[in-house]
Amino acid sequence: MEMRDGGFDDSPDDGELAAAAAAGDRAAFEVLIRRHGPSLYRYARRMTRDEAAVQDIVQETFVAAWRRIDHFRGDASPKTWLFAICARKVVDSHRVKRAQPLDDRLMEPADVSALADPFAVATNAEFLAALEEALAELPPRQRAVWVLREVEELTFPQIGEILSLSPDGARGHHHRARATLQQRLQRWR
Repeated sequence: MEMRDGGFDDSPDDGELAAAAAAGDRAAFEVLIRRHGPSLYRYARRMTRDEAAVQDIVQETFVAAWRRIDHFRGDASPKTWLFAICARKVVDSHRVKRAQPLDDRLMEPADVSALADPFAVATNAEFLAALEEALAELPPRQRAVWVLREVEELTFPQIGEILSLSPDGARGHHHRARATLQQRLQRWR
């Protein structure tokens, strides 16, 4: 058992849940969905503009995962495995329709108080719009690596597994994405 938030957490880890799901335990798979669904949604949302496509991608990710859970070998974490499936679903959706600039508001603060400084709120909104525009202009692989690293906080080996890259390849794409974003967002420094 692990200590979390001052108390003991006896909930199973992802590996245990994946093993239970592979044995047919739907409830275990539902826990994996609840744990990783929001992250997969954020990733798909950053990679595609069409809201209906995002929902389809995430749903197709979990359908594919459920169908293949008995083949999950545990070489990667279930989270990495799910992101790899999701990344393939994103690519599949782009084959059908070319990617478009994103209109994503997930980076905005969750609660903007009415008492907040109007200049700060406006500046934050302008920066986020500029960031979204710059992200949309990145090549898809660089954007994917940047989102997985900076938003989802995955490691380069995990990103490499997800996108079929070496960890150094993922690191290189991240470096190029950061350099491009720094250049395009220089006015905000």
